[in-house]
Amino acid sequence: MNFEVLYQDEDVVVVNKPGGLLVHRSSQSSDRIFLLQELRNQLGKHLYPVHRLDRPTSGVIAFAFSSEAARDLQSSLSAEDSSKEYIAFVRGEAPEEGEMTRPLRNDKGEPQPCSTSFKRIAYWSRSSLLKVKITTGRRHQIRRHMAHLALHVLGDTTYGKGRINRAMRENYGLPRLFLHAQRLKLVPFRNNKGLDIRAPLFNDLREFLLRLPDCDPALIESL
Repeated sequence: MNFEVLYQDEDVVVVNKPGGLLVHRSSQSSDRIFLLQELRNQLGKHLYPVHRLDRPTSGVIAFAFSSEAARDLQSSLSAEDSSKEYIAFVRGEAPEEGEMTRPLRNDKGEPQPCSTSFKRIAYWSRSSLLKVKITTGRRHQIRRHMAHLALHVLGDTTYGKGRINRAMRENYGLPRLFLHAQRLKLVPFRNNKGLDIRAPLFNDLREFLLRLPDCDPALIESL
């Protein structure tokens, strides 16, 4: 299994993670294939995880080649001017733009501050295509915040709505959770001047959108 490398230098590698793949080994999963191990084999280098994407989420993710670079990269990720942007397809007609700042509880039940902002790109088939931006990385942050707004991410089997998920699968072939990390923007760290990396939408999500009867193919090609 080879992964699309979006950027690589002496400190960091950034790849486009497929949906349905765990980032690294977990005691809660019996999976035998993980992005971290497979990418290590592909590059022939030891890797240090810096941040994560949920198993069903695809898109841009970074790894460091040393513990020192990982520390610096994590610091850069937490900087105010850094951000992560996603493409999400959600049920219902979303406002043209919005923000959710409801704290989310961690595994210990402690509330954690976080912010999720979005802009609507299109409204097709009673669903909205959004660009979503987060500066924090709480567990399932986008999925949970969208559910609180009744804009459940399509294909979400944890926080979503089964009825619309089934309809989208049966009628248009929705393949999985429609959440893709499209852009990773980092302030300067170590020897580079900052990174601004985009990950193209995977074909399974792109082809699903193109099957919708009222979609705009030109807009899909621009994602």
